[in-house]
Order: sequence, then structure tokens, then C-alpha cells
Amino acid sequence: MGMRSIFIVLIVLISLSTKAQEMWGIVNSNYGGINTTYINPAGIADQKVWLDINFITIDAFVENNSLYIPKEEIYFLEPLSPAADYGETAPIFKDAYDRERTLKGNTSALIEFPSVMLNLGNQGFGLKMTTRQATSLRGVEFHSTKFMYEGLDYEPQHNEYYELRNMRTSALAWTEIAFSYARTFRQVSDRHYSFGVTIKKIQGMGGAIINVPFANYIVYNDSTMATEELDGQLAYSMPLDYTNNEYTSNYGYSLGNGWAIDLGFLFQKKRDGNGLVKFKRPCEQGWSSYKYKIGISLLDLGYTSLKDNAYVFDFDNAQTYWPGINRWNPDNIAEMTSDINYRYDHSQNADASKFNIGLPTAVSLQYEWHPPSYWFFNLTYIHPTPVFENSIRRPMQLVFAPRYEKRRFEISFPVSIYEWSRGRVGVAVRFLNLTIGTDYFSSWTGFVDMYGSDIYLSWKTNFAKGFCKRGDSHFHRNKRYYGKMCPRF
Repeated sequence: MGMRSIFIVLIVLISLSTKAQEMWGIVNSNYGGINTTYINPAGIADQKVWLDINFITIDAFVENNSLYIPKEEIYFLEPLSPAADYGETAPIFKDAYDRERTLKGNTSALIEFPSVMLNLGNQGFGLKMTTRQATSLRGVEFHSTKFMYEGLDYEPQHNEYYELRNMRTSALAWTEIAFSYARTFRQVSDRHYSFGVTIKKIQGMGGAIINVPFANYIVYNDSTMATEELDGQLAYSMPLDYTNNEYTSNYGYSLGNGWAIDLGFLFQKKRDGNGLVKFKRPCEQGWSSYKYKIGISLLDLGYTSLKDNAYVFDFDNAQTYWPGINRWNPDNIAEMTSDINYRYDHSQNADASKFNIGLPTAVSLQYEWHPPSYWFFNLTYIHPTPVFENSIRRPMQLVFAPRYEKRRFEISFPVSIYEWSRGRVGVAVRFLNLTIGTDYFSSWTGFVDMYGSDIYLSWKTNFAKGFCKRGDSHFHRNKRYYGKMCPRF
């Protein structure tokens, strides 16, 4: 594998960006159950369902601001783009070199295994196990991404002095076992105040960091590169035999441990009274509609410490002159690390055998307006707030998500601004207990260049409040009562 191939693999697998990871067609729904905790754990204090059982939820997301597929190359929904020209000479990928962008990228993936939420009056309980992956990359200058895309034989950048400052890459795969609790702690007439918390036990399955506070370099030609100064850190911990890159079970399912927490607060202005009355069976509970609600939450505050099969290498004012770099073709991670240490005059021994990676911490603000209909209009803002030195940086998002919501059918059309630079349009549909959606449907239409995309799916079963299969189910909703039927919400 030549240097160009190595760089292409790196940019595709490491720097493309998830989270993502938000699943706007699921997390805002009043039928979202346990999945509403992804945006605000206080949400399970007041749901339209009293029992929610999630069989599986899957989400995958990737996006960056440098490497893209031209809209002319996108064949999905081709009839909607009559101006598309599918020439054979057009490359699959292009770069945004002429815009001189500093590369930003994220990836994320999520698999939620069978999980459950139970709502009893003014309290909600949730238990879930989820395997997640997230990667973030920041600070790669446009000239470096050009070498990644073109290879070192890009002559216009030869014999030029370039610098990198504050380049950070963090990648982590982990499993979390999470318990959620929420409670409506205050009711004043039609005003409801709820709080929620999710405690997560983190098991790190593998991770890596590449931090470069400062570096400079010169590419003399397609085979020679020099670095006058490099300050940086390389660390990794993976369930691999580094001499052959094969999986090993010597370390079990966890290479390290940690903790994380989500916190949330929710205010609701109710339309039909408080909706909280005594009940003998959970199915007899009522649900009171709201005019609007306002929420704030702190998400993924925590970290994991990776200590098994972990290697940390620190470089301080390192230098190198590397002829023949185009022929560099390491067969495995151990050889790659050995070559880098040799070239930058670093000991072959690791500087440390343990490092921490912070989760993608963020603050979220939510507002939802519900007119007297089946329509709901949600506005949510996600602001990244990395706490630890090697934290994964969550992407910024501002989302407006109108949805039509009924018991057996729901459709949502999230419109979002990603990292203050690009607009996206998505769609999600729920029929009975199956939801399929994407927050970036516009990327598949052929109308815009594809810098990334996402897709998610959720399959579950749940039980609505106010409906008992055996016997009468009466609950108070101002002066209205229901028996042997499901309320119209």
C-alpha cells in the first residue's frame, strides 16, 4: 500500500464524520420511550406509553467538511436530478481544497440492545445496554488534507513550509450499561416540572488518540518529507495482536472502565390539567397533553480509562528527514509504530501504558410547541462542551423538527444546520412499532454534494396509557373519562 492509499484510508476511516447520532425522528417522540433519554433523561417522566420495550435500535452517521461525493455521482433518486451528468471520467471523491477549509470530521455508530422503560404516575425508570462508537477530528489544515487526497506527488505544494496547530483526533468504542430515573417533582395547576438522570457504567472496547499541538513539515518531492519540529502524542488500546492486526480475546470484552452521567430538566405547560391521578394498574394511567415544553440537558459527561494493551508515545520537538517515504508500507500496527519511533528518534519503549478518552459531552436546549392537533414542532440546539483533554468533540447542531404523531403512525421532517456550515433535511417514519429514518435524506437526492449521511432504525413494542385489554380502564382528564378504549392522543 503506497502513501496515497494510506492517506485515503486514514481520511475515510478516521476523519469522516457521527452523532449524530441524534436520531431526531425518534428521540423527540412522545412514543419514544427509553430512546428519549438520548436527548433528555427527564423525558421518561411523562410519556404516552407506560411500558416501552426496545428490541433493537441501530444508528450510523458519518460527515466531514473536506472530502465529498459530487452530486453528479449520486445515483439514488436519479430521476429527481435531470441535470446530473454521470460521466465515466468523474472521480468518485473530490476535495474542497480551493475553499481552504480546516478539516472537521466525526463518525458515530450505535447499537442499543433489548432495553426497557417503565412509567408509573410521576416517575419513570429505564434500563438499557448500548454499544457505541465515536470519532472526532479537528485541526487538519487544507494543505495536509490535499496530500491525503492527492498523495505526496502533488507538485504545487512541493518545497513549501507548512504548519499544523492544535490537530486533535480521538476515537473510542465502548459499551455502556445505563440506568435512568426521572420524576415530576412539582405540579402547580397546569405547570409541570421534571428532572431526570442517567448513570452509565462504561466499558472501553478500544480507542486511539493523535494530538499534535504543533508541527511543521516540507514535502520536497513525491518521495521525501522533512519535519523540523513535532510536538504530539500517539496512544492506542485495541483488542488486537499488534504484530499481525488480528483480534485477540486475551483482554476479554473490556480494555478499561469509566463512568458517565446525563442530567436533564423539563418544564411543561399542560393543556388538559395535570393528568396524574391514582390508579390500580399501570395501564389505567392518563396522559395530559401540553401546549409547549422547554428542556435543558447535559449529555455524556464522563470518560473511560484504557489500560489494557495500551501504548502512549510522546514526541517533544521531534525532527526527521524521511527519504523514500512513498515506499513506506507497514504490515501491522507494531511495525508502523516502530518505524515512526525510529524516524523521529524516539525510544521503542512506550512512555505510558494508560490514557483517558472523554465521551462526546454536550449541552442541549429543547423547545416544543404543540397546537391543538396531531402536529408537534420541535426546536433543539446541541452545543459541544468537551471536558477532558482527549474528549471526543460532538458536532454542533441546530434542528427544527416538525412531526405528525399518532398511536400507530408518525412522520417527522427534521431540518438541521450542522456545524454552522451546512443545511440538512431528513425524514423518519414510524408505522406501529418500527421506525426508519435519516436526518440527512437530502444527501441522497442528487441535489447537493454528499459530505456524509446517516441512517437509523428502531424496533420495539410499547403499551399506551389509558388502555387495558381486560376490564374497564378509567382515568381522569378534566371531565372526560375513557373506558375500554384508547384515548385519542
